[in-house]
Amino acid sequence: MSLIKASGRTFVEELATNPQVNLMVVCERLGAPFNDGEAEISLAAKVAEKLYDRPQLVMKMLQQEAIEFLLQCWEMEGESLIAQMYLRELEQLHFLGFLSYEDDTIYINMEAKDKFFFSLKSHRTQAQMEEYTRLENILFGMLFLYGILDIYECCEIIRDNMIEDMTYDELEEFVMHRVVFWQSGILLRNQTNLRLIYASREVDDRNDVFIKWTINKDISWKIYSEDQYKELALSNGVGNWSGIPELFDFVMQNIEDDQYQAMMIVKSLVVKIQNGVTYTEITEAYTGLLEDNAREEQRTLCDLILKLYKTVPVYALKGHTREELEEEETGHRFQVIPGGKE
Repeated sequence: MSLIKASGRTFVEELATNPQVNLMVVCERLGAPFNDGEAEISLAAKVAEKLYDRPQLVMKMLQQEAIEFLLQCWEMEGESLIAQMYLRELEQLHFLGFLSYEDDTIYINMEAKDKFFFSLKSHRTQAQMEEYTRLENILFGMLFLYGILDIYECCEIIRDNMIEDMTYDELEEFVMHRVVFWQSGILLRNQTNLRLIYASREVDDRNDVFIKWTINKDISWKIYSEDQYKELALSNGVGNWSGIPELFDFVMQNIEDDQYQAMMIVKSLVVKIQNGVTYTEITEAYTGLLEDNAREEQRTLCDLILKLYKTVPVYALKGHTREELEEEETGHRFQVIPGGKE
């Protein structure tokens, strides 16, 4: 158990305990000018000034779970909790100077509490946090489906299908601030049209995906429902596609009986399919996890992989599955000719 105590540092001093590179990243995201090699205390002062001037930025940067944990710590000063359950939240909150975690003790920065307590506790803030979480889950779901997010294209999809008043400037600002704590991708800027791009770390070859998008320019983005995007975000990108439950059961029975490890095997196979790895390469890799003489199990696994190969969305196909495009091509080849016999 970790005791929650008041810190003796000022807000700026608390921020300055972060590595210089972290403070430079926050300055960049907040639009605060800085110099290479600038001292931590100077960078921290710039971050503090920005957050004091625009406290709403705290909501945009911190994920809802981190803010809720911070409120919990503020209310539990002098009490204890299991800090190991909140390591991600502790990292985010230390990044912005709200607390530190040292020697199994959580130190709350009292100056930050005095400044931000009422704004973070308000009903308006709670509602706004939920909207930001909603938007974050939609974007994560899109990331798992498309691999690379063109934020302009995402804005079009979101505005047309989910949040009518969404603007590109609002979405770009949200991503620019929130991405500080996202570990799932890389933020890029298209130097031709200046659009913001967020690329998943699960994409093996970004350039190949971009090239195939250009080649397949007649293929439109596959639009999913808001609930489908959210479900993918909350399930680490493994959707309830045809064949997933059967593959998981097969892996548990024949390869790995630990549920977490079995799901990681399923997840890695899904990512290979999404990246366009060939069916032959995938089957060779995963049948190798079975015994050499397990011929029947190998055939079963190949059948399961083939099913997923057709039903899992592919990055290069803009979220479509191979099966969907095959059906569409078949429909174009065989069109009904009007005027036939009744």
